[in-house]
Amino acid sequence: MKRKWMAGLLTAAVVMGLAGCGSGNKTEPAGTTAGEAAAETTKEAADQKEAEQEKVELELFLSKTEIQPVMEALAKKFEEENPNIKINITVTSDGRTVLQTRLSTNEMPDLLNTYPAEQFYKDMFREGIMIDISDQEFLNQVSQESRDMTVCDGKYYALPYSVSAFGIYCNNRLFEQQGIELPTTYEELIAACDKFQAAGIQPMVSIDKELGNIAQRFERLVGVINNDSNSEFEKIAKGEIKAEDSVALNTIADVMYKLYGYSGDDSLGVDSNIGYAAMASEEAAMMLCGTWGLTTLRNNNPDVDVILIPFPNPTGEKTNVPINVDCSFSVCTNTKHPEEATKFLEFLSRTENAQTYCDADGNPNLIKGVEYKVSEHEQINAAIQSGDTFLTAVNFWPNSLREELRTPVQQLFIDGDKEEFLQSCDTAIKSFYNQ
Repeated sequence: MKRKWMAGLLTAAVVMGLAGCGSGNKTEPAGTTAGEAAAETTKEAADQKEAEQEKVELELFLSKTEIQPVMEALAKKFEEENPNIKINITVTSDGRTVLQTRLSTNEMPDLLNTYPAEQFYKDMFREGIMIDISDQEFLNQVSQESRDMTVCDGKYYALPYSVSAFGIYCNNRLFEQQGIELPTTYEELIAACDKFQAAGIQPMVSIDKELGNIAQRFERLVGVINNDSNSEFEKIAKGEIKAEDSVALNTIADVMYKLYGYSGDDSLGVDSNIGYAAMASEEAAMMLCGTWGLTTLRNNNPDVDVILIPFPNPTGEKTNVPINVDCSFSVCTNTKHPEEATKFLEFLSRTENAQTYCDADGNPNLIKGVEYKVSEHEQINAAIQSGDTFLTAVNFWPNSLREELRTPVQQLFIDGDKEEFLQSCDTAIKSFYNQ
């Protein structure tokens, strides 16, 4: 981003001249000569010039749209502490596509939120698009265990800020009204769906108009079924097994199609706005989502009464919760102001600022000293604290495989053709793993 220079070059001669005008009517402070007063004025002008020349603007690029309000508040606080720095926020819901376009035109922002455990961002780190911040002291605000989730070839390119977890949002009031217990097994989940449906209540909200939402649900649930789905997919790619023999793919096809049947008559026309509004207004009892969704639910209904529970493993094996490094912040190497941009990361690393972010965001925060006070996420947080988690598959699958598989999943919803779905998965996996 171009440096904005402020107007106003005042030379010493001009200042001295102005200081002399009307001096016959001016009384200098006791002990101050006219020369000293002129020197003082000249110094003030020089200080002003220096301050104006140091004024810089930084672009903060956000692909995590729901954090825009809290980031605007934090940016304002940062600007108050640093009056010579201005943070301009750019927001998009299609971060990868926009970043790829901006990379091609060499118009990267100064700062951006990243997902450093994912291959897409690791590729950017390896290509030198982000600054190595391994030597920055503020990284000590994050535990070594959390930092290790973001390491890339032994280096750190992002300040890890929060983790997300995926599960099922359940409407407490609807469950209580119908006398239904929160499910802890897959069989109990299906039984609860049947009871709600019999009572005339839509069991599930399913945002099936958006391929990105489908892709994420598919990838998270495959991981619940097999925490190491990557190893299974590698066998498919090598021809050791076929997709039709994959336990994970067969199970996910059955599960997603089953849940699709509980999602109303037109889930393929439901986008995020419609879906979140339906869940918040108690038009449906459950919604597959992650911890990031609470902010949007609250925005739709401040009194929404929900709890996020783990999605039970359909195979009957132990249930582990998929987690991911949800939000981190990085500095692009093409910034003209690396010192000021890095200073913003240091500002975010302070406990009080991370607490502000955490209270608004709803995800467990990684900065030391932050208190997690989200009652809606008690069960999920307990799983995180106990270690009953796994790092979600998008961090291990080849880049863009998840996006490639989302269309076959949506087609499965349309025609119910499991055989065609498995064949599409087989083709995509072999293509992406064998590149």
